[in-house]
Amino acid sequence: MTSLTPFEERPPKKRDGLPTPRAEEQLEAIGRELMAVSGMLRSAELRGELCGVEMLERAKRAAGAIATVRTALKTACQPATITELGEHIEALIKSIPQGEPADEYQSALVRDVGSLGPSRGALDAACRRLRTTAMFRPKIPEVLDAVREAGAVYAAALRVLDELPGQIARAEHAQRQAEHQAKAGRTTG
Repeated sequence: MTSLTPFEERPPKKRDGLPTPRAEEQLEAIGRELMAVSGMLRSAELRGELCGVEMLERAKRAAGAIATVRTALKTACQPATITELGEHIEALIKSIPQGEPADEYQSALVRDVGSLGPSRGALDAACRRLRTTAMFRPKIPEVLDAVREAGAVYAAALRVLDELPGQIARAEHAQRQAEHQAKAGRTTG
């Protein structure tokens, strides 16, 4: 299977001897974190509320990862190749020991998933999730839903890369204004 990052960049084991999450899994987790902090900041801004210090620090930590994940997220958002599509679908089908599926199942699955034009990251994340959670071979609509969901995560995370610094700046500005108003209120009262 084609990987989003070279094998050499992935440390094989943690100190406790268990395998580390693959780079693709780490990238997906970072993407979800970027979306979460962006959503929290946007929600506070729309409600006209100040962000808590913890929320702002969490957002800054997520923003700190932007420089390191931008290239990887852009790569993950590139369209999957026909070869990658076939490899991921084949691995998904073979990972669930349920007998050999009808030839029509595999070809229909490849055709239907391919018609979505999935990104490399979405295809990898969806097939990984289904391989690790499905008790039975997934139905084609389940696979399509998983690919759509994963694609939305990667696309949103890529969009957040550009939005998050501005959101943090606006939240910090709102906090400074509130502090200034509080000081001004104490000096006049």
